[in-house]
Amino acid sequence: MTTDTSTPPPNTGRTTRVLTLASGSAGSGKSTLAAALAEQAAAHGQTVCVIGLDRQRDVSRLLGYDNPDADEELATLIDVIDNLCTLDEALVPGRHSKSGDPIAGLWLVLESDKLDTLSVKLAGVTAREMWLSRLLPQVLGRFDIVLIDCPGNLDLGTQGALIAATEIVGCTKSQEKEARGLTALEDKIAHLHKSFGFMGMRDGLDWIVIGEGVKGVSQGKVYFDIERQVREAYGDLVVQPTIRDDVKVPESYSASLPVTLYNPKSEAAAAYVKVGEAMNLYG
Repeated sequence: MTTDTSTPPPNTGRTTRVLTLASGSAGSGKSTLAAALAEQAAAHGQTVCVIGLDRQRDVSRLLGYDNPDADEELATLIDVIDNLCTLDEALVPGRHSKSGDPIAGLWLVLESDKLDTLSVKLAGVTAREMWLSRLLPQVLGRFDIVLIDCPGNLDLGTQGALIAATEIVGCTKSQEKEARGLTALEDKIAHLHKSFGFMGMRDGLDWIVIGEGVKGVSQGKVYFDIERQVREAYGDLVVQPTIRDDVKVPESYSASLPVTLYNPKSEAAAAYVKVGEAMNLYG
């Protein structure tokens, strides 16, 4: 386990898994999933880097940085895009938002509310969809896992993350809007693969995680049926278990903590631990 919390890990040439968490719909639980998986992978001895692409900055909040834009000493991903620093220089340690203690083995690149300007900033760049692929070599070989938390759309930020991924995680809920988001995500992957498959881009989803699922038909037959349809349509791609609806998840967001830290014994925390295990994130 990485115990030096002041300096990011060196490049040892290790194989780095790059997991992009994406959806064609907002509100699909990506940031909650990213924070929980990152915290648990680090707790199991993996070195982890989280890169957030969402102007809402939720994953930054959950990993210890409530408002990165308010601190001039903190670099964000937009500073990297603006060539004010490198991706390597933007790395900060994950930390417990209440105690301030660092989370050993966990690092992140902070988000900015200016990320909605990403497309404009990259407008004149050749093959601009490859923007993240150009940056990632700075962290490859240094971390076991890189988790990329995408916004709830399929804009240029998400496209860059899809192209750069070694594994694509589709995030959804047992609701029709989020389930439709999976189809939109697949369509975007297929479209991008036509142009970027030559460089090794994935041609489909590798994992699907269902969040905030109902616990039985009695809680809503429509929601229960949508989850069943997703599992029937995607088969083994759908990770077990479903993350069931749990009040501890919104409570953990209010506390600015991954639910796995906020209440490790909660049903949701236990499910996230099992999801990480099913995705082989613990080494």
